[in-house]
Amino acid sequence: MASLETIGLYLNADTIVKNPGYLETLRQELGLNVAIIGFSGALPPEVLATSPYDGAPPSDERLYSLLCRHLDGQPSATSLDRIRHSAGPHMHIGGNDATLREAIERAHALDIDVWLLGGCWTANDFDVAMFCPSQEAVNAWYEAIYCHMARSYGVEGLDVTHARFPMTSYPRGMFICTCEACARSAAELGYDMEAMKADILDAQRRLAAYDGRQLAAIGRDALGAQDGLQLLGVRTGVFDWFRFRCDLLARNVQRFREGVHAAGGEGFIFGIDTYPASLAAFVGHNLSRWDTFSDFASPLVSHVDIFPMQTLVAWAGFLRGLQPTLSEAEALRLVYRFVGYDRLGLPERVADFALGEPDCEYRNIPLAEFVLLDLAKAALYLPPGLPSYPIVQGGGAPWMWPKEIIARILEGAAEQGHRGVMFQGTQALVDFPLNA
Repeated sequence: MASLETIGLYLNADTIVKNPGYLETLRQELGLNVAIIGFSGALPPEVLATSPYDGAPPSDERLYSLLCRHLDGQPSATSLDRIRHSAGPHMHIGGNDATLREAIERAHALDIDVWLLGGCWTANDFDVAMFCPSQEAVNAWYEAIYCHMARSYGVEGLDVTHARFPMTSYPRGMFICTCEACARSAAELGYDMEAMKADILDAQRRLAAYDGRQLAAIGRDALGAQDGLQLLGVRTGVFDWFRFRCDLLARNVQRFREGVHAAGGEGFIFGIDTYPASLAAFVGHNLSRWDTFSDFASPLVSHVDIFPMQTLVAWAGFLRGLQPTLSEAEALRLVYRFVGYDRLGLPERVADFALGEPDCEYRNIPLAEFVLLDLAKAALYLPPGLPSYPIVQGGGAPWMWPKEIIARILEGAAEQGHRGVMFQGTQALVDFPLNA
């Protein structure tokens, strides 16, 4: 890791406080120089007053009014259980400033910079609970929280996660949000919501009516994604839809960065992580514009199972639902070609992904090559000169990567020009039994 100048780790305050010597071990053995600590402090009354909720806990009616909407107008969330008990979108009730400040002090005592970690619109991927990025009450809440973090804890930076639409493994989530507020945002950004919706529905009808044998040929023969789009007659509103979502999130995050820079002072760092490059545009991430709203990029390649692997399986299932004549292998092959994973020799059976099993991320797929392909794309797409710190599994949830594969990924990332790495977990890297 000598060629990687920034070595970070995602941590919580309790882990630091309950494990004396842990940070020192990481500094000596890994070269740790950035601790990204999940925000667990208490919000002051003036920040809590900006919450868009109507009480604590909020009413279901108010929560539904703040959530994104599908094409059919239904709210995105499949359940409110995991967001109901919060002070506001993506923020816990209560908090412990004493423990958080002690953790920050311990890191600073070792000359380790601290970035606080905050959340954003997609509060829960698995419940598809996303707060609408066009609602001013939601955005004002996030801005107030981020500015409080920047000015109140003496840290060097702020790292925001989930500033995106839901995971691509939920295909229906790629077509939110279509509420009235988003229609107004679309008009402000030069898009026509009704025209985009009409073209999306037209594309879905065309796909369902198309000859499955010709679709299979796109995946089997020397045809690419663009050929398939032309054969299907996809109209411009479909492309505009994904451009609109990227533009909307970019505009909002740029606002957050300006507020945080003003609150944190000169040199304060603000940034958000990026979805895997092959799929980024489908969650509202345009990597080519990342420097307009973020001081760094963190390509999130540590969740290979729940991001790309489950997406490939879900999209293949979606295709077969529309085109039952497609075999499982044909549908998978189509998806691989569409997103650019077709050269990796990925499984031709869903069962071979072994999703949910501890070794699923490397048993039947070439994990290092898979991750490095997305990192190579990120290095190409990101603006020149923007620091990039890929997020890599080091032994945290949910699965453990073999140490030799981690080493290959780090070596490859450095060769591609990424300037650092942010680890999730360290169990595969250092021998340090942690107290819970």
